[in-house]
Amino acid sequence: MKLDGMVAIVTGGGSGIGRVTAILLAKKGVKVVVCGRRYDVLLETVNIIQNNGGEAIAIQTDIQKSSEIINLVNLAKEKFGQINILINNAGVAIAKPLLEIEELEWDTVINTNLKSVFLTCRSIIPHILKTEHGVVVNVSSILGKHGIANFTAYSASKFGVIGLTQSLAQEYKSEQIRIYAICPGRTATDMQHQLGGLTIMELSMSAEKVANKIIDIIIGRIHLRSGSDVVIDEQSVKLKLYEVSIKWEQEAEKIKHLLYKLKRLFKRLV
Repeated sequence: MKLDGMVAIVTGGGSGIGRVTAILLAKKGVKVVVCGRRYDVLLETVNIIQNNGGEAIAIQTDIQKSSEIINLVNLAKEKFGQINILINNAGVAIAKPLLEIEELEWDTVINTNLKSVFLTCRSIIPHILKTEHGVVVNVSSILGKHGIANFTAYSASKFGVIGLTQSLAQEYKSEQIRIYAICPGRTATDMQHQLGGLTIMELSMSAEKVANKIIDIIIGRIHLRSGSDVVIDEQSVKLKLYEVSIKWEQEAEKIKHLLYKLKRLFKRLV
């Protein structure tokens, strides 16, 4: 699939996976619309693209609101005339035990990660279908395949993205459109930094790794059935080794403390 001259909308295009994907698409001749709530970071992405000779615009959008997505679509069509590609990348995560997460926090995660995908697909797929070929890539997560403690809302939203992707692929299986979900593991983004700190960031894979996989899927370099979910989790071995090393350090500290107590007890007995 040739990308030159196509038009893509990338949600959450101001940072992380969204920014890198937008830049890579532009390098291949795609006209890119980046959207999100923070206009300043969207402009940074646009400036990078334009400084490299690409075409891009930034549209400030709250993707939890259907009225703002309709405005996004109208402005994108007004500027570039068509929409061929949709990358649903925007996402948030809150790490809390079930009994501590507030209802508003739950709603924020579900609405940002899942409801927004429903809203963008509902508004944008009809325009993609008017083109000869189209692709939708929804960014889920490895936690959309396997839930872990303290990520109830996030995991639920990302499981939902995979289910939504599979359902849409069935609805449009006779059309000239391909719909996929990708499931990255821990990725070095601002969100991951907030959740895991510098050590986890160092052990996480790069946003470029995920963005390149998205490009491969769009181009068709990877042959997949529409509705497939693609796991990208290459850093898991490093993280497992890190977790094991931390566990051994903790056990060593316990043993050290126990030996110290035994030594004091022995001195008293003598």
